[in-house]
Amino acid sequence: MVRYIRGLGLIGVLLLLSGYRLPRASLPMAAPGQALIGLREGSGLPMAMTGAVQEAIPALGIWLLRVPPGKEAATVAELRRRPDVIFAELNDRVQAVAAFPNDPGWSQQWGMHKIAAAEAWAITRGTPEVIVAVVDSGTQLSHPDLQDGLWRNAAEIPDNGLDDDANGKVDDVWGWHFYQHWDGQTFIPMEDNAVADDYGHGTHVAGIVGARIDNEVGVAGVAGGVTVMTVKVLNQYGDGWASDVAQGMVYAVDNGARVVVLSLGASQPSEVMRAAVTYAQRQGVLVVAATGNTGGSVLYPAAEPYALAVAATDSRDARASFSNHGPAVDLAAPGVNIYSTGFHSDYLVKSGTSMAAPHVAGAAALIWSAYPHLSAAQVTHALTSTAQDVNGGTLLLPGWDEYLGWGRLDVAAALRAARRTVYPATLFLSIVTKNHPGNAPAAR
Repeated sequence: MVRYIRGLGLIGVLLLLSGYRLPRASLPMAAPGQALIGLREGSGLPMAMTGAVQEAIPALGIWLLRVPPGKEAATVAELRRRPDVIFAELNDRVQAVAAFPNDPGWSQQWGMHKIAAAEAWAITRGTPEVIVAVVDSGTQLSHPDLQDGLWRNAAEIPDNGLDDDANGKVDDVWGWHFYQHWDGQTFIPMEDNAVADDYGHGTHVAGIVGARIDNEVGVAGVAGGVTVMTVKVLNQYGDGWASDVAQGMVYAVDNGARVVVLSLGASQPSEVMRAAVTYAQRQGVLVVAATGNTGGSVLYPAAEPYALAVAATDSRDARASFSNHGPAVDLAAPGVNIYSTGFHSDYLVKSGTSMAAPHVAGAAALIWSAYPHLSAAQVTHALTSTAQDVNGGTLLLPGWDEYLGWGRLDVAAALRAARRTVYPATLFLSIVTKNHPGNAPAAR
């Protein structure tokens, strides 16, 4: 302790005595360069392994081995094939059981409790490398709960009137705005860098995805550690055009988004939006879209095969009466009376599948934060195969149905399933008895 205090210096000691907590270093999900093995009773440690032993737990017959950094998973897989090895696994990071965040609005965020967000945060709260694009009405860039997590184009010099990164967009520092200008006779395609929210919808959606966690301000987003990209395609009345949405999706994908959330839709099929969803899918990007709020058929682009269509549930896990339904529905998430960020630095409650979709987008971002090498199909499978079949008992519709898809989102369970994809168990099998054909669709 004395050596520790000396290392802090005078300022550090004063901060420590005042109760200030030093920032925690970012730790990997498992200890680098280590693997744990358990041997069958009566089996001694092979001579080839003795030089690699870093630590032993004799009472349990377990050894901690040094392995080549970066080869941990491969070494574990190789060890599991040995007949004398009962198990082999990574030395996983352990954290205190998730405590409630200090965001003052947490008590009003029933949806976060329902999807087990705090439990998921014991694994990850998201990493800045994962970008979620909110293609919507813009974002309040100065919102105290959002500004620290907003995407910024590092290759663009602000306000110099130049296209520094040669992407065809001048001064697109905070994102881009695609819109149609009415000249009194026709609509003319236009675009600029004015991405500030003038409707409020996009800011609310952005908060559900990525409002900062434990900042003693407002609310907590599902993935409060990720980066939120602003792409504005809706006007001050919440209206826009299919061509603008498609261009916004392409911009998001081309600028590094892993997830695109679309809390918008149209009643008619759109070839241009179909092409944009397919473009994202081919680039390995997951498109998450709201099913719609008319109680009818699923809107587009949520109805597209490669989009993850999200319906809405209430605090009792019942389908929201307004939530659109049909064969395209993949899963559901909280969407009634959702408390999130407003575009005048305030907070407000909104309802809709627009609020459900960003819960799922945030969950996908958490999975990619923990396991960045998974494919979009694998992330989709983790989300759908672990969804809670909340209406199976009441509607006698076990498994998939057209109202809630595979069920209501459970982000903690999805993270656990994703881990099993990365590090599959070879000794123990968990048989899922839900009516999941294979078990759930890898991607729509």
